[in-house]
Amino acid sequence: MKRNRPWRGQRGQALVLALVLLFAGLLGLFFMFGTGQVSATKQRLNNAADAAAYSAAVWRARVLNFHAYANRAIVAQEVAVAQAVTLTSWAKYFERFTANARVLASAWPPAAPVLSAAASVAGTARELTERTAADEIEARAAPGIGYKSLLQRSQEALQLAADTFGLGAVANEVARANDPAFFAFALGDSGAFGRFTRRYASDDDRRRLQGVVDDSLDAFVKGPRRDDLRLVLLPSSCFGTTTSFSRWFRYWRKRGGTTMSPDLERWQAVDTGSIHDYRRSGWFFSGCREREWLPVGWGGAEATDGAPLNAVLGDPGGTWDNGAATWMAAASMAGSGYPGFERYSGIERVRELDFAALADQRFPVTQVVVLARSEGGDVRTANALNVGTGRLRLRERFAGNRLWAMAVGEVYFRRPPGAPERIEYASLYNPYWQVRLAEPTSAQRAAAVAYVH
Repeated sequence: MKRNRPWRGQRGQALVLALVLLFAGLLGLFFMFGTGQVSATKQRLNNAADAAAYSAAVWRARVLNFHAYANRAIVAQEVAVAQAVTLTSWAKYFERFTANARVLASAWPPAAPVLSAAASVAGTARELTERTAADEIEARAAPGIGYKSLLQRSQEALQLAADTFGLGAVANEVARANDPAFFAFALGDSGAFGRFTRRYASDDDRRRLQGVVDDSLDAFVKGPRRDDLRLVLLPSSCFGTTTSFSRWFRYWRKRGGTTMSPDLERWQAVDTGSIHDYRRSGWFFSGCREREWLPVGWGGAEATDGAPLNAVLGDPGGTWDNGAATWMAAASMAGSGYPGFERYSGIERVRELDFAALADQRFPVTQVVVLARSEGGDVRTANALNVGTGRLRLRERFAGNRLWAMAVGEVYFRRPPGAPERIEYASLYNPYWQVRLAEPTSAQRAAAVAYVH
């Protein structure tokens, strides 16, 4: 009879293997936990860096757009000054014209009451126009306190706010809004943005703005305010003595215009009206020459910087065709009694793109490089949570014991969607500066790595 062998339990090293597998599993678990936490924090940091770079670039774009709006507003102030001077000159001319016309028409009694009333109205209109124009010129163009001076000063203040330090503050606020543990700043650009624009201060620079102002003037202000009328009831001194029929009569010549002085510090407006006669220049068969016979109306005004010239420079609107009337118009510039005409600060020194320093003068861009960081101890890894000891303690190695992210915001010039299709080159006269994120260049990456390490 076969005896059954007693049962014996299996023996081996299963416990050791289980401990090894448990150790490996814990390492894997800690590694996956730490890697997940680092990846999640890195992703949030990248998003915060993108938002910070975009927001900083938006602020810079808004500053450039403000420059454009300010420049357009300064042009409007200059146009308003030119209009004020023109209207004053015209009001003076019309007042003098109606006063002289009343004297000339005294020989015809029915016209006297009408012209007398017109002269009274013209005098009142001239006084109101002159007073209003003086106030307008002072408010818009007085040195230091006029609208255009304040606009130019605000350009300079905001220009500083759009440099590296100001954009760094914007970037940090946005990064901390994403996570209070984040910190962001704008990387220095070695003065690139400082060379992106400049203040146009020289006379040659200011003539560029003057050209924009001239193009913005309406036809009446720009002139020439010119009119020629044949007076068929007034025969000339050459009537019947020349074969040129056009010289048998006298003519009404209206001349006037508004111009800026060559030094860009004075607006002048002149309006004159005279009757011209054709007279012989000698005896017998000498020719008939046109000459100013009777000045009838004249007026002049200037906006200057406290040193009125009381003179007509150049030949605005051909006014020297009426030489005598022009001399009297120059004399009428003085003695207005309204000091606002002597409170004009000249063509403003505005901020515009520094085209000579731009790599692309037609479509330039300016970039903002933002670095965002998070302290390594703020990343909730197993090591940061103090989980694990000895070989089970996984220690992360971050650059400078911090997590870093880099983003680049780019400001560029483009007409907005829906605008009429046309190519328009960049300038600080149209507020078309927009923002996008850009890929960092190799130089920017190298600068960031050098800073981190």
